[in-house]
Amino acid sequence: MTEKFVTPEPLPTPYERELLTILIEEAAEVQQRATKMLRFGIHEVQPGQPHTNRERLSIELGDLMAVITLSLEPDVDLINAAIVENQIEKKIIKLEKFMQSSKPEKVEDD
Repeated sequence: MTEKFVTPEPLPTPYERELLTILIEEAAEVQQRATKMLRFGIHEVQPGQPHTNRERLSIELGDLMAVITLSLEPDVDLINAAIVENQIEKKIIKLEKFMQSSKPEKVEDD
C-alpha cells in the first residue's frame, strides 16, 4: 500500500477559505444569470423581480468583482494581480482571433 499524500504547503486560512467559498458562489450566480439571458432574453424581467436580466447580471458581476478585489489585497495570498492583468490582455487577444462573431456596429440616431 502506498503512503497517503499530505501536502507540505499550508492550507488556506479561515478567511481565505471563506473568500474562496464566496468566490465559488458568486461565479455560479454569474453563470446562472448568463444562461437565463440566453434562454429568456437580455431585457426580460422575471415575475416578482424588479430588474431585467441585464441589470441582474450586472449586479452579480459587481458581487463577483467585489470578492475578486478582496482576494487581490496584499495580505491575502489567493490571487497574483500581475498574472491577472497579464491574462486579461492575453484573453482579449485570443478572443479577437477565435470568436466566431463580431461586435455589431453602433447605429447613430438622427
